[in-house]
Amino acid sequence: MSAILNIGSSVDNFLYPDELDRYQHEGVIGKFRDEWDIDDKEALDIFSEMKKFLYVSHYAQKQCMELEIDEPLLMIDKMWHHFILFTSDYEKFCNRFFGKMLHHIPFCSEHLTQKIKTLSKNGITLNEYKRDRLEKQIQVIISTFGFYTLKKWYVHYGNKYSPDKVNMLQRPVYHGDLDKLGSPIEQKTADKMTAGELINCLIQQTSPSMYCGGSSCGMYCTCNSGNLYT
Repeated sequence: MSAILNIGSSVDNFLYPDELDRYQHEGVIGKFRDEWDIDDKEALDIFSEMKKFLYVSHYAQKQCMELEIDEPLLMIDKMWHHFILFTSDYEKFCNRFFGKMLHHIPFCSEHLTQKIKTLSKNGITLNEYKRDRLEKQIQVIISTFGFYTLKKWYVHYGNKYSPDKVNMLQRPVYHGDLDKLGSPIEQKTADKMTAGELINCLIQQTSPSMYCGGSSCGMYCTCNSGNLYT
């Protein structure tokens, strides 16, 4: 049956854990906002939807299906990327709430080529597979979190974070006062130095800035990163 014709169904005993709903990670939110020009409330909302996506993905795996990141869900995927960078915390999160790691498998042309070959052997076209996969994904979202979440992900997020708007929201790597940043040693100068001279010069020239302009100036900024661990 088409998933669209079954929007009233729900999973018996499906319960989103309160503990998972309350889970937050200031470091992930901070790093996400440093790359994307959005406010704290918006970042927290995306983080919340990311947790729901991971939860329903884990549920879907137990039903022998894999959820995919469709284009409207791009910002959920971007938040997931930032969470994964905190490798230890992400591992603890997954083990705590899912009992195992939820791995992120990026799309690549090699996977697509293999998928097309496998489908062809079974007499299925790529378009047929994509439609069937999307219908199943829509159904599992509706049957767990409901029609509101489906609409939020595929319509609200699809418009708010369309590819052209995402391009406008992404910050440059450094977006503070660039005059305060250090600069690398020139290649010609370095070639004339001994190992000891080069090491001393690196320490003297690089340590005062370490990619930092003093006011959370980029995703590699130490004034931004440091306060998360002190």
